[in-house]
Amino acid sequence: MPRPNPRDPETDPAAALGEGLRDLRTDAGFRTQEEFSKSSGYARESISRAETGDSLPGSDMLNDWLDACDATPRERKLIDRQYKLARKARGPIPQYFEMYVSREKQAMFLRLWGLDLIPGPLQTYEYAHAMFILEGLDEVEAAAKAAARVERGSVMDDPDAAQVTAVIHERAVRTLVGTPEIMASQLAHLHARSLQRNVIIQIVPDTGYFPGMRGAFQIVSGPEFPDTVDLETVEDHVTDEPAAVSRVAALFEVIRSYAANAKESRSLLTEAERWNSQQQQ
Repeated sequence: MPRPNPRDPETDPAAALGEGLRDLRTDAGFRTQEEFSKSSGYARESISRAETGDSLPGSDMLNDWLDACDATPRERKLIDRQYKLARKARGPIPQYFEMYVSREKQAMFLRLWGLDLIPGPLQTYEYAHAMFILEGLDEVEAAAKAAARVERGSVMDDPDAAQVTAVIHERAVRTLVGTPEIMASQLAHLHARSLQRNVIIQIVPDTGYFPGMRGAFQIVSGPEFPDTVDLETVEDHVTDEPAAVSRVAALFEVIRSYAANAKESRSLLTEAERWNSQQQQ
């Protein structure tokens, strides 16, 4: 049975969105969250958090929800409006991610695995902005989120800078985000970062399937908190549960075993940067 919602839909845009999603679900004949979970493929806990407004669903989850409920064009327009209002009210950092970002600022070590995209702390403003625009955000929200991404990168520049090991799949450095100019600048930024004493960047050549294809993730470590993982799957998930963190940390080492060394990786970055620069001509 769903727990009572302490949030007020009259004053909380996320709660108003959740109320609308719950009404869509029940009107479509899914009387319980468990029934909807089985039909949609999303965890009941994720459905519950979306309906209470505790967390906002990702755009994929939202679209899947509307499809599963056979939402009318009018209902889709209303939910889309509520979704945009809720995202703006939450600010550039999603609520589920606040713990991770807070710990990232205190980090001594970061381990980043980027599969399809450059990991967040290594993104340039232009790359992040283009990505958020392509995801359907408006200019104001995209700008705020891109600025937050760049701010996260400062953990590599502080006097007590974190030691960062980033393993990135080759397809992430070759997937066009925005324009060739934006990509060339992003790759130049990665190359410059790789020359820092506290940053190691390794590229995994695209030679087919390997264990890292399950999805991107990042691990933050520091003396003041337990190791914490952000799993970037269909539904992003942050956890510091020891068993889960240990499994992800072990997977990181497996993925790293497929990567080129730092020198070879810089050559791959330079080659990709040169190719994108040529596309501008």
